Amino acid sequence: MPDAAYTLIDTARTQPSPKASITSKMALQTTQFLSTAEAARMLGLSTTLVQTLVDQGDLKGWKTRGGHRRISLDSVLEYQNFSRHLVGSHQKSHVKPKVTVVIESPILFLDLKNACTRWHLPIDVQFFESVTEALLELSSHKPDMIVVEMSMPRAQQIKTFQALENFNQRGHAPLSVVLITAEHDLRASMQTGTHSSIQVVSGPMSDVWLHAYLTGVIASNQC
Repeated sequence: MPDAAYTLIDTARTQPSPKASITSKMALQTTQFLSTAEAARMLGLSTTLVQTLVDQGDLKGWKTRGGHRRISLDSVLEYQNFSRHLVGSHQKSHVKPKVTVVIESPILFLDLKNACTRWHLPIDVQFFESVTEALLELSSHKPDMIVVEMSMPRAQQIKTFQALENFNQRGHAPLSVVLITAEHDLRASMQTGTHSSIQVVSGPMSDVWLHAYLTGVIASNQC
């Protein structure tokens, strides 16, 4: 009688036993899910931030009966690709990545600007209180990407989206743009090209989100 290993490998000649099939399925499931520590190592984040990303729905995960978190490998890879896409086609180097952050809420603006100073991250972050102000600075300070927190009325958010889309279509090197909004289906309201470099992310903006985002940009820049 062939042994279990032979039964699993030579499926073209023999049918695997029920026990071998169960073992094979368990092995497949094991590779599809990660512990919090494993996900943190893959993303270059702390375990606390990974747990927060799961709680916010940015990563797909759950707790086992024993209280251990299991995180979908697919969602980790998607988040990793999302971070790498934000860096765009910029050549990786030892130069600090440049990120422009626009926050129109005065209180949140001060809170996140102060928090960013405390983090001491190896990244060049500039804060602006309006998209117009940020775009005017592009001639002297071209960022690798721009993050815009949008808490204004929906109509104004649509105008902001369109202004950034128009800017990217005027022959400039396109900016990688992330819009943070609590509005649903905002992109569906816009006429965007198939190669739009604008991404819409569910809000609201927070210090945890910004820290995770900046950490991901740093990790991608060092790959």
